[in-house]
Amino acid sequence: MGIVGMPNIGKSSLFNILTSSCVPAENYPFCTIDPSESRVIVPDERLDWLVDHVKPVRVVPAFLTVVDIAGLVRGAAKGEGLGNAFLATVKAADGIFHLVRAFKDQGIVHVENSVDPIRDAQIIDLELRLKDADHVSSLLSKLESKSTSSKPKDQNVDKELLRHVHDLLTTTSRPLVSEPWTLDEAHALSNLRLLSLKPMVHLINMDEQDYINYLNGGQETSVMKQLREQHGAQHIVPYSGALEGLLAEMASEEDRQSAIEDLQESFGGKNVRVESAVPRIVWAGYHAVGLNHYFTYGKEEVRAWTVRRGTRGPQAAAVIHTDFEKGFVAAEVMRFSDLRELGSEEAVRGAGRYVTRGKDAVIGDGDVVNFKINHQRR
Repeated sequence: MGIVGMPNIGKSSLFNILTSSCVPAENYPFCTIDPSESRVIVPDERLDWLVDHVKPVRVVPAFLTVVDIAGLVRGAAKGEGLGNAFLATVKAADGIFHLVRAFKDQGIVHVENSVDPIRDAQIIDLELRLKDADHVSSLLSKLESKSTSSKPKDQNVDKELLRHVHDLLTTTSRPLVSEPWTLDEAHALSNLRLLSLKPMVHLINMDEQDYINYLNGGQETSVMKQLREQHGAQHIVPYSGALEGLLAEMASEEDRQSAIEDLQESFGGKNVRVESAVPRIVWAGYHAVGLNHYFTYGKEEVRAWTVRRGTRGPQAAAVIHTDFEKGFVAAEVMRFSDLRELGSEEAVRGAGRYVTRGKDAVIGDGDVVNFKINHQRR
């Protein structure tokens, strides 16, 4: 997931919070010239339960790769603010964390000289659309050229579909994700890797007061409503960079809990809900790009193995070792919920909930799996 947005809205600070990395977070545009990349642990209480249950020697959680991309500005599609290089980095990402700034702080300069999250979202969306329009126009030129001797890599995309997409990108502001594409069209468009069709999670960086109000039953903000209505936003996660920064600075869990209690007191008492949004942010990105994971467990290791949603048994086994796909015989599977409910693998077997699945079975999110492999076929 690439973190995308205007300069000085909290992208690098969010990256630091997510990854405990130390990229620069100075108050000036383009401080992150080279994209910073890190793997973020996907917090999962199911993994925590397995670890407590088995007490293994080693624990390996699931990860989400996050890339901090320098701020985009008006004209990025034409190269403004080193935009071409940054947009190329966006293209390499599987999905986008689209961050907008809703907090006001006179000490942090906004490149547009005012705080307006909807305007900022429109600027970023427009730059992505313009870059996509250039790409589609180039493909059309190659397809329509009588002199070209080589077909573009996207040769299977129908010219009429390309023209329709180009018209949408250049003459309307409608989100491409909201269009009623057929299955064939959607498949063809996925091969184009258009920036404006990438899975996107909108993050709203609020001040502490607005975020805590939202957590405690506040209505969906006008920014959230407009992102849904005008930008087709399907995944929106509000958070407070100031609050997250404060919690991240705490040296221990005890200090962190003390900071939360201080915040509760400041905002009305111990019944006020105060919590980090980091788990929701990570899970939103993880799911947006179609990822989930299954578990293997034993005294030596408890591990979460990340796969694409809908992955079948042999391909899921190949994540452990590529030879396992060819040697796949079966997957012995129990649902995590059954294991937690009944307390042991033996009890799950006794209840008839430990099942053997063949090569066509999809491995589900949170399944606890033991693969049967024919090592002679590897």
